[in-house]
Formats: sequence, C-alpha cells, structure tokens
Amino acid sequence: MKKFLLLAGVACLFSANANAGISPYVSAKASYDFNMVKVKATGDDAGIQRNHMNKNEIGTHFAAGIRAGYVRSELELNIPTRDVRRGEFDGESMDHFRLRKGTAMANVYFDYLTCTPWTPYIGAGLGVSYLKATDFGNEGKNFDKSTYNLAWQTMAGIAYEFNSHWAADLGYRYADNGRIRKNDGESVTKITSREHEIMFGVRYTF
Repeated sequence: MKKFLLLAGVACLFSANANAGISPYVSAKASYDFNMVKVKATGDDAGIQRNHMNKNEIGTHFAAGIRAGYVRSELELNIPTRDVRRGEFDGESMDHFRLRKGTAMANVYFDYLTCTPWTPYIGAGLGVSYLKATDFGNEGKNFDKSTYNLAWQTMAGIAYEFNSHWAADLGYRYADNGRIRKNDGESVTKITSREHEIMFGVRYTF
C-alpha cells in the first residue's frame, strides 16, 4: 500500500511537470478576521500602559497571479470592510478609537497535487501595509497618525477544482501588519496590528 501511494505521488509529480505551462488566474476571497490590536504607552505622564483591543470583522481579498505546475505566485490586495473600533485605555472608554488598515502583498504558494480535485497548499507573502489611527483616547489625548510598514503573512488551506477553470478555496491566514509609533513629547505610544483570518474564495484560471 505504501509503495502504491509513493508511486501515485511520483506519477502526479511527473504529470504536473509535464503540463507545467504557465496559467494566469484571478481570485477573490472573503475572510472572517480576528484582529489583535495592542496599544502600549510609556512616558512621564503615561507610565507604562498596555491594552489589547481585539475586534472581529469581515475582510475582502483580490489577487492576480500565475500558476506553473505546483507553484503559484500572485499579487494580492487585502481590504477590510470595517475599521477596528473598540477597547479601553487607562480605565477610560475608547469607543472613538479607529484603526484603518490595508495591505498589498506578493505571495508564493506550493500546491500539493493529489491527482484528485482536492489540492492542499501552503504559502507565504511579503509586502506593504498601511495603518492609520485616529481619535485615539479621550479628550486631551487625541491621536492621529498614519504610516506604511513592511508586512508579512503565512497561509495554508485546501482548494477544490470543479473543472480546469474554476476552483473553490478554504484557508487560514496569519498576518503581521507592523505598528504605528508616535512621540508627542510627553509619552511614546505604539500600536501594533496582527490578525488571524479564516478565508473562503473562488479562483478562475484562464
């Protein structure tokens, strides 16, 4: 049985290499995001204060790429549908806190070809994130700053190919979007943004 599975895997690999022509594709995904936003302030006035403001939201992802055998590479744009708004800081409500974010990533995937419609995959990406924090804190503690960061992400999932063109995709993504840092002369505030995502989407190969 083990020899049969090994031979089947080798046959799939040779079959993939024999048909490893470059195929362009586009994809769209919706995600349920578990955002992890951490705020840390230090200084004579603030002391050391930490707070985790976790917020779930829905995101959208659009990508265009090429596939050659068991390797895919793509450019991806990640856009959340809502801002992260939640939490308390120094015992005071932060209902007006707003963190806007988005990323542009270059991704590489490795597909494990099974000679069936099911294709597990793993991937990683590197790119740029945009973060903008506004209305931070309460009266007298306003915060308004935006920045671009180096961002990275890792992905894993499984795709089901209906035919040579259409495939459905269910996956997981972890992303580190970097941080915002602001020094107002009295204190230094750092806001970091990370997220876990469950994603579902479709891919069309030309």
